[in-house]
Amino acid sequence: MRRLTTWTLVLAILTYGAPAALAAKPKKSAEERFAKLDKDGDKKLTKEEFLGKRTDDAKSKAEKRFNKLDKNKDNFLSFEEFNVTPKKKAEA
Repeated sequence: MRRLTTWTLVLAILTYGAPAALAAKPKKSAEERFAKLDKDGDKKLTKEEFLGKRTDDAKSKAEKRFNKLDKNKDNFLSFEEFNVTPKKKAEA
């Protein structure tokens, strides 16, 4: 009886859980994300393009991130500036 219950459980997981896992969307590459944000296709992001439709707190955080990423302070993000891996915060 125990073996039957185990196999039933395994079969249920494979039947219902596997399709959901296979349907998960793969993450977009940095190039794809940059191109999607670059509405005018000039190979650089303005602050407005970077902020997109964000509002309130999310917009404020994105503005701070834009300013931090804009290393040469030209008010644009090149792909090189955009494609920076954030450093993990040190554990306390």
